[in-house]
Amino acid sequence: MTDLDARRLRVLHTVALRGGVTAAAASLHVSPSAVSQQLAQLEREAGCDLVERVGRGICLTPAGQALAVHAEQVLHALDRAGAAVAAARTGVAGTVRVGTFATAGAFVAPAVARARRRHPALDLRVTEGEDESTLLDLRLTLLDVVVMQEYDHVPVTLPSGLTARPVADDPLYVVTPATGPLSGRVRLRDLRDAPWIAPAPATPGGRVTRQACRDAGFEPEIRHTAIDVALVLDLVAAGLGVALVPALVLRHGVPAGVRTGPTWDPPLKRTISAVVRTAGGGPQRPAVAAFLAELAAAGAAAAGAAGSYAAGS
Repeated sequence: MTDLDARRLRVLHTVALRGGVTAAAASLHVSPSAVSQQLAQLEREAGCDLVERVGRGICLTPAGQALAVHAEQVLHALDRAGAAVAAARTGVAGTVRVGTFATAGAFVAPAVARARRRHPALDLRVTEGEDESTLLDLRLTLLDVVVMQEYDHVPVTLPSGLTARPVADDPLYVVTPATGPLSGRVRLRDLRDAPWIAPAPATPGGRVTRQACRDAGFEPEIRHTAIDVALVLDLVAAGLGVALVPALVLRHGVPAGVRTGPTWDPPLKRTISAVVRTAGGGPQRPAVAAFLAELAAAGAAAAGAAGSYAAGS
């Protein structure tokens, strides 16, 4: 067996986590044929079959699965080595790749801007994505920081090798038509007979709405399905249903005809965290540490402002 190329190990690891060549190619921003060629070369280096065809797709052989596990360890070791070198240099420089969900832009964007002003040699790049996808890219070392959301009643278990650092709490609010019969503080169980508006079940917002209602003792009637915040609020304003949204969603205001109120009995919130690869006793890259410091400050300010607005709307 010849020496194994770290770049090809990354390709194998990506195929293992993403579940196929096409998905791995999209994650690596290359063509599927390029991924297949890298796998074939890695098989020659390893001296054995690492993948096998199953129908129209492929799966890893036992040898491929074993090598993929070690590939993750190799990639993370290289990442820690790079962090040690960066920590030994003077100044904050380099590229930090950040994955985030859309509404966290309220504080991710200011944090990026402030970090760049403080450290001109720092190159920060933001990619929007769903938590599950961006966390995979963090494990693949394609991202350096992932801004993730976790709801009290829908906990998230992180894979080993990742560490979450809380950035801000974002309370959940009920949005109802202003012309409806309910006023003042509304408990979720008071809305058991209302039509609901929620994202699809597989999305974080969809899981949260359904689970919160179940915890309140009823199965919500999801009359309308929408993930776009503007559409949700427009449907509520038209009197077509009620919805459950985080305070940050309301930071730009709500249309006429929409009333908001905090959840209570019990109060609900989501925790927004910055997830990084566990340092494993080594230093963290100064570039990542600089961005995390700005993110913590911006997150607390944005979440507080959004909550104050929603409470007074």
